[in-house]
Amino acid sequence: MAGPGVRHHVDHLGRAEGGRLGCPAERPDSRIHQYRQTLDGLKLVGKAAWDPRFAQALNLPQRPTDPPQTWPEGTEWLIGDTLYRSETLRRRDAVREDGEWKPVWDAMEKLASQHGDDNVRLVVWFDN
Repeated sequence: MAGPGVRHHVDHLGRAEGGRLGCPAERPDSRIHQYRQTLDGLKLVGKAAWDPRFAQALNLPQRPTDPPQTWPEGTEWLIGDTLYRSETLRRRDAVREDGEWKPVWDAMEKLASQHGDDNVRLVVWFDN
């Protein structure tokens, strides 16, 4: 049983939807993506729903808000040597086809070949 303040989210993903890993999320990620300049170009160094340096530079509340604030995709702020950017994730950003979920995708594919794409669903429960 979850404790106070823990929220759950249930998501359903059909086999046909799983094949569209390039589909974007409905809105930009609430975590601001942080990059640093390297000799090879920008390098992602982290993502955070709240960052004290970012909050101070933008004159935002000094504590995380609920729900987290979002900005239009592509909005950028250069603060010191860190580039902060609002980005919209794609399914493949969160779950790679060849990653640790590959056995699940393979099983869904086998079931779909027997029962049809519309008859195979994956139900996932997320705690945060």
